[in-house]
Amino acid sequence: MKPYFVALACLTLLGCASFVRPPPTPTGDLECAGAAGVRPTVVLEAGAFGGAADWSLVAESLAKRGYRACAYDRDGLGLSAMHDVDRSPTAVADRLHDLLERNGLTAPVILAGHSNGGLYVEAFARKWPERTAGLVLVDAVGTEVRDHPLALADLEHEARLAAFTPTARALGLTRLVPLMDDISPAAEAAARRRSTWTGRTSIQAGLAEVRAFLPGLAAVDALPPLRPAIPVAVIVASRSPAAPLDRDWRAAEVAPASRACRAVVIDAYASHTSILDAQRDYVVDAVAWLDGAQPWAGVKRC
Repeated sequence: MKPYFVALACLTLLGCASFVRPPPTPTGDLECAGAAGVRPTVVLEAGAFGGAADWSLVAESLAKRGYRACAYDRDGLGLSAMHDVDRSPTAVADRLHDLLERNGLTAPVILAGHSNGGLYVEAFARKWPERTAGLVLVDAVGTEVRDHPLALADLEHEARLAAFTPTARALGLTRLVPLMDDISPAAEAAARRRSTWTGRTSIQAGLAEVRAFLPGLAAVDALPPLRPAIPVAVIVASRSPAAPLDRDWRAAEVAPASRACRAVVIDAYASHTSILDAQRDYVVDAVAWLDGAQPWAGVKRC
């Protein structure tokens, strides 16, 4: 299972360990680590029920490599106030575009999307290709999942399970576990992650996003297709790559790379969330590859 597996496993008390680092420097509604320079800014989009805290370790590692990395909390999640807004993937992309504009990020950026965040950055890149320097799809869900029956059924199953999240909160179950596995950063980000999973409005906002996600696949697919000129780095995290479900998920995840002029696919022996912690160097290396490092890696078709 990809997008919701970690959270739902925790809600059924399978046990998880938390993560996090001190927060990056806030810039308006963005939280950025590292100084702006000649390299493109990296914008980090979290998955379901996630936010800036999910990316704290990745952002720190990117900053050490000389990148400015910025994350944010979507409406109603984490530190973001709750509003009555459209939570469809295309609307999320619109709000991200406006957020970058407000913060003066008008140059092309590298967009990294984890899990459900992959669809949000795909929508952004389809709508504003001239603002997209590259895509890093981190164990991500995109429109291609519609063509892969096992992965799509898994996504639909997880969406049904996610509907029980408010009940789990009402019963106090969300306070019993940290709700992220294979992640162990510092206290502030861990506290923010826990707050997202125990806060009433955060759970409402996250569930509203989940409910809008599956219908949103068709809306994103109706946008102009991804331009082949946008380079794509795909990271597939799996600990059972031979399993039929994992194979189907991999096929869905790598599809964007098959159409890009310049692309690389990285298979990581990692969990869906450890890719943001212990295996986060895969993400950092993917960003560096998009920025010109190791030009011999991947494929170049046009």
